[in-house]
Amino acid sequence: MAATSIAPRGWFSRRHRPFPVPTDPFVPCFWERNHKSPELAKALSVVQGYVAEARNLLDLDDDHAPLRTADVRQRLRDLLARDPNRLSIDSAWELANQLKRELLVLGDASYVWTQLEYESERDKRREKWHRWGDHLPPGKLQTLIEARSRGAVDVATQLEAVRSLRKLYELRAEAGLERRARAAQKCRYLTALIPFLLVLLAAMSTTIYEVGQGGIWKEVCLAASAGALGATLSGIFRVRDRLTELDDLRSFWPAMRIQPLIGATAGVFTLLILQSGAVKLGNAEGSSWAATALFTFMAGFSEPFFLGLVQRIAVVPDNDPTVDQATRTNPHLADA
Repeated sequence: MAATSIAPRGWFSRRHRPFPVPTDPFVPCFWERNHKSPELAKALSVVQGYVAEARNLLDLDDDHAPLRTADVRQRLRDLLARDPNRLSIDSAWELANQLKRELLVLGDASYVWTQLEYESERDKRREKWHRWGDHLPPGKLQTLIEARSRGAVDVATQLEAVRSLRKLYELRAEAGLERRARAAQKCRYLTALIPFLLVLLAAMSTTIYEVGQGGIWKEVCLAASAGALGATLSGIFRVRDRLTELDDLRSFWPAMRIQPLIGATAGVFTLLILQSGAVKLGNAEGSSWAATALFTFMAGFSEPFFLGLVQRIAVVPDNDPTVDQATRTNPHLADA
């Protein structure tokens, strides 16, 4: 019995023994890690592609890559000595940008001029951000491309092409870092505002309950939940139909976390407008629960609708008989 009980355990341990983690950065699976962030997975995939390109360029003879020196090889080894598990989204993108710049000095003239031709086509597309023409003279790009069409290029011309491309890549990397920093800072601010907005909403709802009749609490809950539902649904529609760029999606997630509270606040404020009778919307009465749910949902779903309600009670119309002609012609008299 002892033998039969030990054998399955030994087989099980061998069967579920984890595979060895590759230590060679040039092995594709070295950069494949299980991350919950799709953006981090994309950044590591870009790094993996640049590493594969670097491996192909290193197979070329040094005679065909005059800019490849011992210092260039050392910089590449230093860049690849990174632990993928310790990379964040920003550090992964920074690694990808550094590798992209290093490829220019690792490769031959064919590789460099392929990048120039790509930039020439990219410069024609107006929707692309940080094109060549936005930072460098367009005529210089055509001059460099034509230089190789006349035959083999010298080292000085290749070095000038590499310097121009590296400058362009650095500007793009800086712009990408700034956009990610703005999104991260926005996330911090919105996250910090969540408890403040939650406390203020609870305080406002409690005050309405204390100063109003006992049954008003149900209407407050109805208005808050309808407004939160409308705001959440509006955010879902934006994700589905309007947000397609990665930067927009990155910035939208922190806003979506606070969106239900904003909708609930708009719903409760709309309830106050309806209960006060300051605004009459169609034939619906403010005391009707269906009208309350409808208008508070619209307040959370549509910001223009909610702002229109606020404007109607905040702005005194010119035809208001309670405002005399002198006040309408000179609004500063109202402050006297």
